[in-house]
Parts: sequence; C-alpha cells; structure tokens
Amino acid sequence: MERQLVQLERDLDTFSCPDDTEDLFTTKMSSFATSAREQYQKLKIMHGNMGTLYQNMLDYFAMDSKKTSVEELFTDLSTFRTMFLQALKDNMRRREAEEKQRRAWVAKEKAEREKQERQQQKKRRLLEVNAENSDETGVMDSLLEALQSGAAFRDRRKRAPRPRDDQMSLSPSSYLQVLKPCNHAHHYQYDH
Repeated sequence: MERQLVQLERDLDTFSCPDDTEDLFTTKMSSFATSAREQYQKLKIMHGNMGTLYQNMLDYFAMDSKKTSVEELFTDLSTFRTMFLQALKDNMRRREAEEKQRRAWVAKEKAEREKQERQQQKKRRLLEVNAENSDETGVMDSLLEALQSGAAFRDRRKRAPRPRDDQMSLSPSSYLQVLKPCNHAHHYQYDH
C-alpha cells in the first residue's frame, strides 16, 4: 500500500503540467492522494499498536510468538470465554439447588419442632387437668369433662378407615359353626 501511494505521488508530480483546464485528473487525484496518505498513516499506527498488544498478550499468557498465530490466540481466548461462562452457569445452578435443599431441610425441621411442641402442649394440658383434680374422685370427673369439652381430642388427626378384608369377615351364621355349645357343668366332677 505504501509503494502504491508513493507511485501515485510520483505520477502526480510528473503529470503536474495541466495543459487542459477541463482536465480535473490532477486536482481530484491530489486530494485523493492526500486523504489516502492520512488514512494510511492512521492504519499504520493502529497496526503497530495491534502488533504490540498481540506481543504483550503472548507474553502474558506465556506463549511463543513464533508458534502461535493470531487466529490460534483468538480461538483459544474464545474457547476459554465460552467454557468460563458455562462454568459460571453450572456453579449458579448448583448453588441454587443447594439453597433449595437447605430451605427444604429447615422447613422440615421447623415442622418437626412444631409437631413436638403441640404434643408437649397436649401432655401439659392433660397434666394440668389431672393436677387440678388431684383427688381420686376428681380424676373421673376431669376425664369426663375433657371428653365432653373435646380437649382430649384436640390436635388429633382423623384416622383413615382400615381396609376391610372381605374374605376374613365372618357372617353371624359362621359364628355358630366356630363357637360350639359347651356345658361346663358336666366337665367338673366333684369327689364328695
């Protein structure tokens, strides 16, 4: 590119005698050569900076500049970036899963503590009822009162009905076959 710009500038110097006033080649190409020279200088500076940065990166990553091309370096950097972002996502998912497990464990422990507290309160209520009526005659009255008020049945879950096994159920007529009449009076013989 440098050689071509120099060649253009030489051609403009040799062709600088404008015989024809309508020929705008010299004026147009002179302005083009000036702007092309400025852009080329900027490009040359940027290329030099890029070479310096490339060498600094190779030195930073301890790579050999003779064995590593620019394409290889950028491919390695791109691969590293992709793998690093994937590792970040994996770590975040793992942390979220651990946090979810921890919250579930805390909730389970809290539920168990509350259940134990309810059972302790139930025992305390029954003991309080028994303590209020400590004499023998009051025990039955307090139990009857607890049954009537429902205090004995609080915090109790309803049981599901047990499944009936139809084969094991006995009809009233089958009781007669199982239970044979027995006369115990005839079995005892007295030795008088």
